[in-house]
Amino acid sequence: MRKTKRVQSVVITSLLLLFALPILFAATPPLPFNRIEVYGNMPKTEFFRVEQNVQVLDFNLVESRNSIVLVGTYTLISNNTASHFRLTIRPGEDGMQDQFAFNYERGHPLLEGHLSELPFTIRVTSDTSRGTSVGGSKEMAKELGVRGGFQDNGSILYESGDILAEIPDFNPDRYATGRYSAALHFTIDTI
Repeated sequence: MRKTKRVQSVVITSLLLLFALPILFAATPPLPFNRIEVYGNMPKTEFFRVEQNVQVLDFNLVESRNSIVLVGTYTLISNNTASHFRLTIRPGEDGMQDQFAFNYERGHPLLEGHLSELPFTIRVTSDTSRGTSVGGSKEMAKELGVRGGFQDNGSILYESGDILAEIPDFNPDRYATGRYSAALHFTIDTI
């Protein structure tokens, strides 16, 4: 009987990046970045971190039309020569939404004919030579780590880069005025 290959370790990092956005001069206080959940333990030889750009917690969505907003940065280091990692980004707090989108904050009146959901695209770009970039409007995955990308050391897997939100060029007159927010669900696992 053949043994199935087992995953050495699984680390799930759910990082809820909440963007609190004033649109069309709404004057309510920003929503806080309120929760980070980490499940599992990474071996001492491995390190993964996402740092959020604090400016993304409160910005004017209308002024950001047709632009790219820095959501955060990431860094992966592993000196386990057998490790391979995959980063998966899903839309929504629970990772179950269909697409990445800014959603109008519930509890506020919505005028008939106004839109309340603005889709956007997430792009993950690597700062490391030979690191790949990915992007999309729905769930996406990216293999992480470049062997020898850290001080030309062939035994260390390393990658750093940016997580970006591409805001489309939209007509603000078609959208409800108020606060919008979006959440990203991150998972990193060994493959």
